[in-house]
Amino acid sequence: MSETFALRWKWHNKSYLVDNLLTNAMWSITHFPAAMRSLNPTTRAKAIEIANQLLEQGQLEKQHIIMMSVEEARRWARVESANREWSSRVMQPYA
Repeated sequence: MSETFALRWKWHNKSYLVDNLLTNAMWSITHFPAAMRSLNPTTRAKAIEIANQLLEQGQLEKQHIIMMSVEEARRWARVESANREWSSRVMQPYA
């Protein structure tokens, strides 16, 4: 369960007010942890999806969630790559 609140912060000596921020902020393709920066966009999207699901459960710390989601997304990408390679070989007729 998340609560809403107002937050004021300073950036380059300017004050900004953000209303209705969620305490358990979800990640998106434009707002994600730095650890996901090195992932390709498809793998990053999967990592974000996994991290958001774990974040909703609320049972783990954010650093642990990030680590697990990156690891699982990389595993998913390897499987997807192998499946694509296998299916392209099956579709090609023998010479």
